[in-house]
Amino acid sequence: MASELDPPKSPTQRHKCPACYKQFKRKLHLIEHMKIAYHSVHQPRCGVCQKHCKSFESVREHVCGPLAKSNCSKIFGDRGCNLCLKVFDSLHALNEHKQKCCLTAPVPLGTKIIPCIESHVLMSRSVMDEKHNKVQRAVAMDCEMVGGGSDGSINLCARVCLVDEDENLILHTYIQPQIPVTDYRYELTGLTEDHLRDAMPLIELQDKIMKILCNGESVGRIPLDGGKARLLVGHGIQHDLDCLRMKYPGHMQRDTAKYRPLMKTNLLSHSLKHLTKTYLGQDTISGCCIII
Repeated sequence: MASELDPPKSPTQRHKCPACYKQFKRKLHLIEHMKIAYHSVHQPRCGVCQKHCKSFESVREHVCGPLAKSNCSKIFGDRGCNLCLKVFDSLHALNEHKQKCCLTAPVPLGTKIIPCIESHVLMSRSVMDEKHNKVQRAVAMDCEMVGGGSDGSINLCARVCLVDEDENLILHTYIQPQIPVTDYRYELTGLTEDHLRDAMPLIELQDKIMKILCNGESVGRIPLDGGKARLLVGHGIQHDLDCLRMKYPGHMQRDTAKYRPLMKTNLLSHSLKHLTKTYLGQDTISGCCIII
């Protein structure tokens, strides 16, 4: 009889985060979560349920991983883009998007031996599209390393390429190594001794790169908004700058290895090969030709 008189227990109220949908028993725990989660409109989100995720890899696991949400997985499988993870209203819109989303592969530069005089001509081209009067505000840089030291473990920058926002080649040259090269890493770089025989001195290259990046601004006094200076884009930029023995302000760098939405769920960086294959649908290395 006593059990019949007891009022029914109300279900435990749970507090849900409106961004990532995590649930908490106490409202205080939800508040603490919101303080440290730093949810923002810039975070990658599921195109179906709009759940915020730390990285695009988390979104991918959410919509097509082994433990994907059934509703999101079904809709994404029908109308989702596997590269950018966007979801569209119709198959027609998806098919039109796929033609633009999968970028065409750039023309490989190959490993043709370029003398310093030709490298200088390439560098002297203006970083401005004169036809549209468009000033390029960002420059992408990639370096190829060979090995020095007794075991070839010391990274020596042997090749540098800079392109603008429209993928126009600004600078492409080989660099004289500072110490003898013991491993050309031919399988990855495609470089041999002949490529570096008449290469550009490092000091000369440093000056050319800084002129391109600073664009008239004082090297040590680049303002926070950048002024005329250009953003430097790359993967593992600081490593490349260290090998070039150069410095560039951190607020003017955009590193895909440190950009959180492109990192792993444990906040470790992906390789450039993985990023270009997963999000651009292209291979960075084809045989011994580097595609920049």
